[in-house]
Amino acid sequence: MLGILALCVTGCTYRGQVRRNIYQGALSTPKINASVLVLTDKNIPQELLITDTDNSDFQSFRLETKDGIAAAVTDAMSTLFTQADSGSATRQAEYDFIAEVTLESGLTRNNCAGELARWAVRQEGLCTLVTLALRQPNGTRIAEAKASRWREFRTPGFASSVRWLNKHTLIFSPVLTPIYMQAAGRTLREHFEANLTESLEDITAELAQQRAAFSAKVQNKMPATAQNYVE
Repeated sequence: MLGILALCVTGCTYRGQVRRNIYQGALSTPKINASVLVLTDKNIPQELLITDTDNSDFQSFRLETKDGIAAAVTDAMSTLFTQADSGSATRQAEYDFIAEVTLESGLTRNNCAGELARWAVRQEGLCTLVTLALRQPNGTRIAEAKASRWREFRTPGFASSVRWLNKHTLIFSPVLTPIYMQAAGRTLREHFEANLTESLEDITAELAQQRAAFSAKVQNKMPATAQNYVE
């Protein structure tokens, strides 16, 4: 019993997975007639580790993210380009553009832009920063867009009551802590998914304004059959 209690007090962890099919952004009309490969073997984290909002706790939340992030970015690119897939860099020669995603997310008392002085003091929340760079297979950078979202994290009412009981009646910790962790962890996962999709909507809208540049690059691209031609 004491071993279980020590384990829950010092290191209980929530494990969840970011869902696929979370991006529901509007289609860009008309789409850019080009293909995009979202790289899955560069920068996209396998998981996110988010520590508990209460520094007195030794609890953490782990979100498996790679498949969910790659699917969301690919879905976002499919609203802008006629073809969007995800895969490794070994396939990049098959596409007009390559999308590289960098993502950071964590709990902070600041908003994502670091402009806390402009606002009233906020409670702790989840900040998510997304950067998407588009380049040609030869490495030429075409465009880069960034977006972020911040959501206040409030422990769900039921979970908050469980946490209070947990701290004042440690004997029940092995039972109560998992209940709290599931409720709070699910909320953080939903916050992250919302932050990610809204950031991607901003990025897609920004890239849509540069459609002329993308179209020009595709039109000027030498056909693959001509690249190997020798006079």
